[in-house]
Amino acid sequence: MSTLQDILSEDQVKEESRIKVHRQYTEIVSEIRGSHPGLDRSKTLGKAKSLLEFYDLVDQAIEMYETRASIPEQYRVNFTQEEPDFASETETITFSLVKREPGAFSQGAPFQGDIRNLRPIFREEGEDPENPGYRQITTGYLYDNIVRFTCWARTNKVANQRAQWFEDLMEEYVWWFTMQGCQRAIYYGQEKDVVTVVNENKWYGRPINFFVRTEKLRVLKEKTLEEIYIKLAVERE
Repeated sequence: MSTLQDILSEDQVKEESRIKVHRQYTEIVSEIRGSHPGLDRSKTLGKAKSLLEFYDLVDQAIEMYETRASIPEQYRVNFTQEEPDFASETETITFSLVKREPGAFSQGAPFQGDIRNLRPIFREEGEDPENPGYRQITTGYLYDNIVRFTCWARTNKVANQRAQWFEDLMEEYVWWFTMQGCQRAIYYGQEKDVVTVVNENKWYGRPINFFVRTEKLRVLKEKTLEEIYIKLAVERE
């Protein structure tokens, strides 16, 4: 008899948790839907890309660009986030993050908008494929970034040529970045030339900045909320 009572008691606890969690989940969804009216329609053509995924897209674009030009493997540019070193045998393009802020929505130049993405944007809501009977919501956070690409070579002349080459590549593939889920990738100017010395070898650099808008997607599962609720309830006993 006691065993049956324990089972019933546990079922009752789960049912109570299910009702409370569903109510809380519904309130969260309602709040997110109303946080940025109209922005839920500002989706990219492809799946939204984060900043790290944008770096991968640039790497892929370089590879496709060089393949189209039939550049031999040994002469292809080295794309990396590390500074060039003595062992580098080919020209190098490094990338780094200069600035990053919540995405701005109002009109104007990059970073000048007065409305920023400080709260999640509704993207989609529906059944949780991993947990039948439960739902999940996908939200997005937009970020405005300044990414610096520095073209390095052993001479000023080659560095200038590589910088122009990279600008041409980014302009030609801007449509592809959009198709792949990157909202914006805009030329933002070139900085002062730089020189670095590695083991008494000079590398001449041409820093080029791009304004890039990326988006980080997050999924909130109703099942996860329930698991957290039950865990906290158990710990309070």
